[in-house]
Amino acid sequence: DDDEEEEEEDEGEDMVGYLEEPPRSAQAIRLLTRWMFPSKVGGRPAWLVPRNLPGTAAAAPASGSKGKGFGAAKAKVLPGEGLVCRTCACPLRFLLQIYASRGTDVPGAFHRVLHLFVCTNCQPNKARLFRAQLPWENKFYSSDPPNEQEISERLAESDDRDEELDSVCCATCGLPRTSADASDCDECQRRKRNGDPAAIFVEREISTTEADEPEEPDEEALADPTDSKSGAKEKEPDVEEVFTDGVKKEKGLDRDLVAEADGVIEAAKKKGASEAVLKKLEEYRTKVAESADNAIDASEQAVFDQYSKEQGEHDPVFSKFNRYAAANNGHVLRYRFDGQPLWFCGPEQMEGEPPPCENCGGPRCFEFQVQPQLIALLYGTNLADRLEFGMLACFTCRASCDAPSSRPYMEEFVFTQAEPREAWLPKC
Repeated sequence: DDDEEEEEEDEGEDMVGYLEEPPRSAQAIRLLTRWMFPSKVGGRPAWLVPRNLPGTAAAAPASGSKGKGFGAAKAKVLPGEGLVCRTCACPLRFLLQIYASRGTDVPGAFHRVLHLFVCTNCQPNKARLFRAQLPWENKFYSSDPPNEQEISERLAESDDRDEELDSVCCATCGLPRTSADASDCDECQRRKRNGDPAAIFVEREISTTEADEPEEPDEEALADPTDSKSGAKEKEPDVEEVFTDGVKKEKGLDRDLVAEADGVIEAAKKKGASEAVLKKLEEYRTKVAESADNAIDASEQAVFDQYSKEQGEHDPVFSKFNRYAAANNGHVLRYRFDGQPLWFCGPEQMEGEPPPCENCGGPRCFEFQVQPQLIALLYGTNLADRLEFGMLACFTCRASCDAPSSRPYMEEFVFTQAEPREAWLPKC
């Protein structure tokens, strides 16, 4: 009984995702392919269902179609609109995917993957989300757990070919092709002609762990750190942050804190931060340069709170978001099925409920959000300078309804909360 109570208490807990180091070997890259059901950022999508991909005519809604099985016809390229932005019609870029099984609760969604694509032309980024799922026993994958060695050896023997996907996906970016005349999609062909690099984010695995809940701030921590009359204590709180090679060893992330601090300072200067705020940020940079254990704490949090005050009115939602970020240093994804979004700030929040599921008509619920820390951690890599958002809130069908055979990738709903630049401008 006690064990059952603990399991019930565990349900509904936040999970957070951290970036692992980019794969350094062919074997490591093979472990991020679809047969391993990875959660990852960038690279080529690891499509769960290797046919009728989104953006192709084969994936278009079929009038009067029925049934929940997958056809046996061989995958082929069919004309379609491609994976494009609904706002500007520019090609989308694959940002990330997460493996989010519904287990035995929803038998048809034992294997379940959410693919997220962003428009790097729109600023802030617009996004589209697709859900694909399969039962435990299906025609594409073994019912046994994936064997890393066997999968790696099989891919090595086949020169890393995927017969089911190679005929329909771009050889460069992995997105579905709308033409069978070339191995690359139209967008990758265009970029090659112009001498531009492939529009692919750097590939990195996402590892997950339970989130730490932030401590509620006391009045002294929220006081103006530049005000000597505020009574704020100068003594550092007795909290130690530990950074490791990845959450598989111990929760945390191996980060270049000095470089991150330099980025924050540069941004603060461009936005006209006061000398007092810049001094505090410089002190923080000095601390982390001495030791990574001197990561952000309550006093630095107070500086960021003060900075938001100087940009306009104090934003308690932004402060709450930052406390959560400090408690889970370096996380890029927050997951809580049927939970609530943790909004980036007060302005620009979604109003009302997400639209209902386009397939079954049932309600959608919040499932996960992409954090702005991802932008900072990808800084300096391909396409990272085109990412701009406060957070991306992703909502999916609460029932995880089964898809029709002609359309295994069901589009879900994404809300982009932008950074409220105008709302944070100094008030006249």
